[in-house]
Amino acid sequence: MKTIKIGLVALAGLWSMSTQAQRIIEDNRAIQIKADIDNSNGLHGTYEGIQFYTAGSKLFQLSPNYVTAYEPFVSNETAILKKDATIKGALNVEGNAEFSTRIGLGTSNPAVGFHVISKDIRVDGGQFQSNGMVILHPDVDNTGNDIVSFRNSTNQEMARIHDGVLTLKGGNTIQSTGALTLRPDISNSGDDYISFKDGSNQEMARLQDGRLTLDQVRLNVSTFPDYVFSKEYKRMPLLKVAEFVKKYKHLPNMPSEKEVVANGMDVGQINIKLVEKVEELTLYTIEQEQKIESLSKRLAALEKMLNTKN
Repeated sequence: MKTIKIGLVALAGLWSMSTQAQRIIEDNRAIQIKADIDNSNGLHGTYEGIQFYTAGSKLFQLSPNYVTAYEPFVSNETAILKKDATIKGALNVEGNAEFSTRIGLGTSNPAVGFHVISKDIRVDGGQFQSNGMVILHPDVDNTGNDIVSFRNSTNQEMARIHDGVLTLKGGNTIQSTGALTLRPDISNSGDDYISFKDGSNQEMARLQDGRLTLDQVRLNVSTFPDYVFSKEYKRMPLLKVAEFVKKYKHLPNMPSEKEVVANGMDVGQINIKLVEKVEELTLYTIEQEQKIESLSKRLAALEKMLNTKN
């Protein structure tokens, strides 16, 4: 190995190289620059390492334990750092970067592969991707803040997941461009139901085995059969109703069994039709009552006439 010396001057134990012109150090073999050859490790009050300057500004300083970069670190080729590196400026990586151990932001002692303390992570127009499961694991220090919070562009919380509970805030909506499936009890433990609760955690309704259990149902409708009592409403005479039932096996203006089985039962429509038939039946009953009363009066008059003749 060759030793190259260019204008080296010893001043108070500090080696310096000063020149006004450009100098190039080159060799066909390795070039070694050694510091702290007496292994004092800073015992003499001096910095034990190698420092690089340009135009009066410090670029790098190297020590046995770490590398410190004071200006943006740019490497056009592969750069390998086998010890701790502290970069106090920007780190510009235009190609691929491989970190075989851990990266810390806001911490010099990362506990996992990518450890961030009191810093934000922002992705603009990109994706978080994984070949396997993606796990969000909040509150690993067990302080009680085990919350995953979802925020909008003004940093207002829209929703949060806490203790397995998804809470939507501000009247937000769950939407899907396709099918939306809720599948409880995939472990077949027997708790195969969906429960709907109010603000005081009281159950308002329950969906289980295809049955919805609740206290009341309120449907939005656009009409109701009071039109039956209008003078313009034309009721089918009872004899015509009898002929219709005999022929089609269902009431007029009601869906047939075949239609309901094929298409399902529209609860709102069926209830409106049932009320319509009840109101029609009421009118039929009133008409029959009026006819019975008229016949009763006529019968009474005839009986009176017969009794008078006798």
